[in-house]
Amino acid sequence: MRSAKSSLPYLPILMIRLGSGANTFLISYLASGSNVMIGVILASYPFVEAMSSFVAGYMADRLGRRLTLILGYTWILIFMGAIYASITFMKDPLFTALFNGVMGFGAALVLVSTLAMITDLTERGHRGLGMGIFDFLNIFGYALGYMIGATLYQVIRSSMAFIALLALLIVLYVIVIGYIMETKPGGGTIYLNPFRGISRKAIPTLPLWFSITMILGAAVFSGRAIGSVKGVLPIHVGALFLGATLVVGLGSVFFGHVSDKLGRLRTMSIGVAGVSIGLVILTTLLLLGASPIIAIAVAAPFIFMASAIVPSILALTGDEALISMRGSAMGLYSLVLGLGMGLGSILSSYSYTYLGLGGIAMLALVIFITALILYIILRIILTK
Repeated sequence: MRSAKSSLPYLPILMIRLGSGANTFLISYLASGSNVMIGVILASYPFVEAMSSFVAGYMADRLGRRLTLILGYTWILIFMGAIYASITFMKDPLFTALFNGVMGFGAALVLVSTLAMITDLTERGHRGLGMGIFDFLNIFGYALGYMIGATLYQVIRSSMAFIALLALLIVLYVIVIGYIMETKPGGGTIYLNPFRGISRKAIPTLPLWFSITMILGAAVFSGRAIGSVKGVLPIHVGALFLGATLVVGLGSVFFGHVSDKLGRLRTMSIGVAGVSIGLVILTTLLLLGASPIIAIAVAAPFIFMASAIVPSILALTGDEALISMRGSAMGLYSLVLGLGMGLGSILSSYSYTYLGLGGIAMLALVIFITALILYIILRIILTK
């Protein structure tokens, strides 16, 4: 890391994911509609985030990281208020899906500008650690927000929980925004084609990256599914997510540092093994009727190993990106994250409807095996 200012970009991503996690929980429990409709509502946010990712990257490269971040956070606050109105007054899940989706544009602005800042402020020998910390705060902030949403729902039991959440995010916004500095490097050509800023070395990893985000989307939907188990309270679901993401988040920091020493692709291979073994265990136990808490506990060591994938790929992408187009290159992360989470939410809603929790785990396993095959094929083609 270059200096103490290297820690500043991590604050916005923590804030944005707190809001995103809490918003997801509250929508899951307060929005009207079937399981599939809830899946569509939850998917609208990451889908729009994905579609606007390269626009956000271009804005971060042209307008600067700080201004792009401020625009994104303000956008999110506005449409979180709109979601409250859609649930309280309009009572139409289609409006909820629309507003939740539009809010995803703000998330792309914050996410991409933050990643570009981190890439600007970290040197190559420490970039894996920097991306590991980012990934930790990204997923831990989401889970902590999910827990906050569960707590607000448990206490308030109405859509006023959205107003309480909005007030919290405004306070955090006022506190943090004054400390964010501009880090955009000067000079260099910025092309309209975002893929000109991305190295061929990062391309084969995209299927694995995409599969992880789809699995994350399935995990988000599974919160609603686990909450339907007899005796499980909303606060229990929030605590379970918080514990699981602590394991993954701390693993991201550890393996991000390992990738600085061992290499990006070697470290990623550790994660591939962890995902494969962990999903086989989860699928088997859940299909046999085991408690989801027990199944997750048994698979926890392999879930920890799985956390090696994302920081390794993020660091590799940052290492090889054109300096003048780091924002556009990091837009790739938002694209993969948004599309993956969106598809994961929708597909898992169908899997759960027909096969229960075991169906969600089986879906994740099939997705990852397919991605691994594509990764191997692309490595062979692009390294010739």
